[in-house]
Parts: sequence; structure tokens; C-alpha cells
Amino acid sequence: MNISKNVLSQYISLSHDPIELRHLLDDVGIEVKRVRQESNDTIFGLELLANRGDHYCYQGIAREIHGRTGASLCGPQVETLTTGQSPLPLRLETEKCFTYTATLLTRHGDELSFPDAILAPLEAAGIHTISSAIDATNLSNIELGQPTHVFDADTIIGGITIRESREGERAWPLFTDNEIELPVGTMVIADDEKILAIAGVIGCEESKATQDSTRIILESASFDPVSVRIAARKLGIHTDSVARFERGSDPNYPLVGAGRVVHLLEKYAGFSREGTSGLVGEGVKPHAPIRLSYKRLIHFLGVELGPEEVEARLSRYGFELSPYRDGCWDVQIPSVRHWDISTEACLFEVMAISIGYNNTPISLPQIDMGAEPSLTENIQVQVEELFLSHGFYEVFTDGFYSRQDRARLSIEEDSPLFQHVETLNAIDRGYSLLKNNALVHALDAVVRNKNQGQQQIMMYEWTRCFQPDPNAENGVCRERKLLWAMANGRFLPSNWSDSGRLIDPLFFKGLVQELGILLRHKFRLTPLDPEEPLAELLHPGRSASIWLHNTRVGVLGEVHPNVRSRLKLKKNRPCYFEIELDALLQAPEGQRYTLPPIHQPLVRTLAFALPPRIEADAVGHLLGQEGASVSIVDEFCYEDSERMMRAITFELSYPNSNGNLSTETVNASLQTLIQLVETNLGEQGVHQR
Repeated sequence: MNISKNVLSQYISLSHDPIELRHLLDDVGIEVKRVRQESNDTIFGLELLANRGDHYCYQGIAREIHGRTGASLCGPQVETLTTGQSPLPLRLETEKCFTYTATLLTRHGDELSFPDAILAPLEAAGIHTISSAIDATNLSNIELGQPTHVFDADTIIGGITIRESREGERAWPLFTDNEIELPVGTMVIADDEKILAIAGVIGCEESKATQDSTRIILESASFDPVSVRIAARKLGIHTDSVARFERGSDPNYPLVGAGRVVHLLEKYAGFSREGTSGLVGEGVKPHAPIRLSYKRLIHFLGVELGPEEVEARLSRYGFELSPYRDGCWDVQIPSVRHWDISTEACLFEVMAISIGYNNTPISLPQIDMGAEPSLTENIQVQVEELFLSHGFYEVFTDGFYSRQDRARLSIEEDSPLFQHVETLNAIDRGYSLLKNNALVHALDAVVRNKNQGQQQIMMYEWTRCFQPDPNAENGVCRERKLLWAMANGRFLPSNWSDSGRLIDPLFFKGLVQELGILLRHKFRLTPLDPEEPLAELLHPGRSASIWLHNTRVGVLGEVHPNVRSRLKLKKNRPCYFEIELDALLQAPEGQRYTLPPIHQPLVRTLAFALPPRIEADAVGHLLGQEGASVSIVDEFCYEDSERMMRAITFELSYPNSNGNLSTETVNASLQTLIQLVETNLGEQGVHQR
């Protein structure tokens, strides 16, 4: 939201120094993101809190400054509207609307525009002028925080009904080309034949007021914030009206906001009221008074304030306090703070803002006794030290992402990664899906670093993912705690002349082995399990599942080429790793000492030549079929017939615990194994050396 310093000064006495005003706004909780200096004015770009709908207008910002400084307030001129006979029948059929008012105005003569000084708030906010009637509603919105809307009275058939939409019902929102179907239960404003507006969100084309409209119906209402937010998110429509209603507008302000519009139109635009204003709805029941303890307040603030000063400061925000008695007040909440004040602690916060957090003492709570690190904390420290020693750094990502992120990875509906826990009232639609995997954010981090020219990426995070599961204890999802890491680029060079080779999945395989040694777990790797949810996003030939005992506890591998292509990472080969926290926390496997046998095993070595693309493990698997344990003890690369070959030396250890194994038996076994290897792999070029 953009506001003008010159306009704000019409509501409250201000310092002439924009820098001081910026610091003051930041200090009272109205964050200034940008400052733009114009010829004779300063424009502040504000980032406002999600629960403070009262801040979304000049009057609300002025009230917040008044609460801190006590500077004099001055609001805009408002006509007092009398309620009585409605200009047309009003029917309220939903509890989601608290109050609805309708006022008829008639224009005499040609369309007139407002003076530039009146339109200054719209210019600062970047809102274009359209017509006097619409400009007046926009001004009421930004000045007082009360959204209003005008209909062309001659387009309304019968009366106005505030109700919920029905199955298959359609509406034609302003500034769109076609009608849209409304979700059932959406609050609407309708006449006897059509929908006039989506309540709190946007008006409709068929009833809009134009410069040619001579009779207009001015609506001003108070709606349930949650209902407006849900409707706007489902329809994908965000307007200034939504921004205020979804955060909670003042339930007592519909007639005040309408009175501001009437004043502007009657004074400057040639309109006049016809009869009284119609009103339906019982409004919002005020909160019961909150008991405020003076002793607890002073203890919380750590600042000595007299009861009189407490009363004066709270009164500046609009709170009404009963006479001070027995160390307490009963505080009545003003309607403008109906949605964010509900407990005594809220009043503590108001007082802290009033005196300034920088003016409260800094102190730490008393600690009587320390505590040793938990098992989880100790293991996390050990694991982090391992990752840090390899050059990783810790990152922190969001717990949410958007449907767009899911689409970027081409995750189809039949994929196990498609289903998510979704927040229907997310403030930002880009963060509406609770993440069910960590790879999305890991890849996003790689893309962001690449776009900044950073190719060497090694990061890790402790995080949580959420798998939809109606059978879970909470009835919604299972929560997975895990450690993930992403690496891209080259290994750190081992010497000055070594540029380092590209990181590949074998790097994470080594890390898994180190983790196993560190935590005394026997992790094992197998080809990537097709049931693994991330299988479709990892390279099928360069990935693996991580197992502990008989449970799959993690995955590692290179990101699938198709995924890299979609993310424009064709020249990068990021590798990903994740493991369940529960696996890391399992009790270490005990170490038992066994006496070595009296008779040593019989050891033999065999060397085989392997052409490219033949893995040594294929030979080792065959050599182990005679009961010997097999290990690789040497590798030699050479050129044979214009192609590179590898000579792999295998060591075979035959157990001989009782001393009965003879050399002849072992030699016969070796001949059998040599023939077995050459029979199975000879046609592929494998032979004994």
C-alpha cells in the first residue's frame, strides 16, 4: 500500500522530516518497504500486517501514530446518514453478512470530477480515476478503510438480496471478458434476476455504474473476513476491497464509509440523496470487557507507568476503561480492533507499542538449572559436523509452495507427489500447498544460485514434509522429519593443479557410508525402488534407495535429465540426498568381539580384464558363488585393441575355521569360478589376465 506524507498530514500533526516519519512508522509496526521522493511530497510503500485491517487506510495509520505520540487527529468530513425506509427492498439470507446498507443518490446535470487535492490519496496509491461515483468509493476505502460499491440503480430488478450462491450459478465480474461459475456457498449480492456483486470481492459488469448513470445505489457493508478470503482465493480475484475485508473491517463503519461517499458526491459531483438509507443485519456483538491488571502490565513492560498514563495511552487507541479499582480495569475493545484484540496479552502488546519496544528494558528470564543436550540434539550436531567438513552449509526453506512449483516438475495426477495438504485461506497463493517433498525447494535453491552466477552449491537442511493420510492420528496427514542435502558443481580441489571433478551420486554414497560409521548403522544401498515417491524425479541409472535393516529410509541420486531441462539446468548435474530423521536416531548396532579362528582362511587372487560399461560388481557377484568372500584389491587401466580396459584384481577369502579346507579344493573352486565368469561375461569381452 502506498501513502502520501502530505495526505497523512491532513489526518494527524506530523514532523516535517520524512526520515523521522519513516522510523516512527517502522517502530509502531507499520513497516516501510520503499520511500519515493516527489517534487513536494514523499510516498511511502508499506508492508502491512495480515491481522491489522485497521492499518489499511489513512485514518488507521494516523490512529496508530496518535497512540504513540498523542498528536492531534483530524478525520475527513462525513455526512450523517439516517436509516429508515430503504430505497428498494433489502433481504439478508446469510449470517456471513453482519450489516448491509443501501443509499440512493441522483445526479443532476453533467458528470463532474473531483479537485486534484481530493484525488491525492488515489494518485499516491496508483489508483486511476474512473468516474466521480467510483472515485468516491475508492477514496472512502483508502481514507477510512471502509469498502463501498455503487450500482446503476436502473439495472436492478426488484430488490437486493444478500445470500449464498447456488449450484451452477454464474456471475460476470468487473474487468473480465466472460461469466464465471461460482463455487457453491459464495456470498453474493443479487437482485431478482442476476448477481450484482460477489460480496466483499468485486462488482459485476451487468450492474456497474458508469459516467452515464444518473441514479446509483450506494452499498456499504460489513462481511465475515474468512468468507471473503475464501471466495477471493477460490476465484483468484484480489482487489483493494478484499485486502481490507479479509483482514477484518470495522463492523460499525458501513454508514460512516457511506457517509464519506455521500459527502464527496453531494459537495463536488452534483449528486443528492433520495430518502433514507436502508439497513439490514444486526451487526457484530461486541467483545466482553477484558480485565487488565496494572501489576501484570508493569511487570510485563518493565517500565514504571502510573495508572493515569496507562489510561491516557489506551484511550488514544479508542479503548474505554472502567474506573481504576483493586489494581484493575475493565477494558472495552473499540470496534475497529474487534478482530485482533481478545486477551489481556493483546493489551500488553498495545501498551508496548505505545511506549516503544526500544524504550523497554532488555532482560533475560531467570534460569535455575541447565539441561544436557538431548539424544536428537547430539546426533544432529554430529551429522552437521560431518556435512560441514565436506563444505556444506545449512539453509532454511519454506514449509509451503504453490501449484506452479508442482507444474514445473510435470507431476501428474497419478503421481504419489501430486496429493498435498492445501491451505484454503493462504494469504499468498504462491504458498498454498504444504510441501510433501523437499526436492522442490532444493531445486529452487539451485536455480536461484545459478541465476546469480553461483555454480558451486552444497547445502543441507533439517525439515519436515507432510503426506496426506486420512488415517493419520490428526486425520489429515503424516509428518516426516528428514535431513536433505543438495550438491552441484565440483569437488573441492585436492591440490593447486587439480580443478576438482564433477560431483556425482558416488559422492553421496560415500557420505552414507560415513554416516553409518559415525552412527554405527549398517546402511545399505540398492537400485532405486520404483515405489519411492521421488523416483520419477531422479535419474533411473544414477540413483539408489537407502535401507536400514529391512526399511527404506532414504534416497540419493542425480536429478532426472527431464527435470533439469524443464528448469533450464542442462549444463548442471545436481545430486540430491535425503534420509529419515528416525533412521539417524535409531540405537546404534552393538559391537561384539569374537575370537579369531585358529586356522586362517585361504586367500587367493584373480584378475580379470573388463571392457567399458562392465561393472566390477557383475564379476564379483559370480565369484562369490563358491562360498568365498570377495573384495577388490587393485585396479589397472590399459589400452587394448584401441579401447581402454580395466584389469580388476579380486581377492577371494575361503573360510577355514576347522582346518579341513585343502589347497586342491580351493584351486578346483577357482577353476570353476573362472569358467563361470567367462561363460556368463566372455561374450562381452571379460577374460582372465
